Amino acid sequence: MAFPYDPEQPVPDPLTPEAAARVLAERRQSLPAWIEASRDSVVYLGDLSRWDPPETLLHHPSHGLTHMSTICELEDLTPFTMMGYDPFDVLLTNYCAEYMFSDVGGTWVLDEDPESPTFGRFLIGGFSADRPEATVDVYAAVTAFLAEPEGRELETLLESLQEAMGAPVGVTDTSFP
Repeated sequence: MAFPYDPEQPVPDPLTPEAAARVLAERRQSLPAWIEASRDSVVYLGDLSRWDPPETLLHHPSHGLTHMSTICELEDLTPFTMMGYDPFDVLLTNYCAEYMFSDVGGTWVLDEDPESPTFGRFLIGGFSADRPEATVDVYAAVTAFLAEPEGRELETLLESLQEAMGAPVGVTDTSFP
């Protein structure tokens, strides 16, 4: 399955009303499958991280914070991609999304505004009763984060997502109960 939050997944240019309707219909249809695939990828990450059961990481993403932070601090992720953490940007995006869903709320939503720069992409949404239209582009945040040099801090990325979602800022690490 393509990663429908990825800006590399093109929408037709020019975006005619017919093309926009076609993109929306395709993406609306694929949203439930994407939500399941995203959750499955976090379980896969839990398996790679040797959680028993691997679903622990899905239900308690904060338990994996130390492990994921250690990986993210490194500039060269090649050893991890060779061990199965591939594509790492997708796994990290889905992990961060599940962390936010657990911490702040929300779910994957489809940007249906043809005028939006994220039109046709899956974003974090549904997290604010006061701002039901509010969304956060978690993939863009992860991509920018991974472009930073060695020493990047996952907690900083998660706090930036909390802030963008209008939530209290502060990451809880439950890696060691």
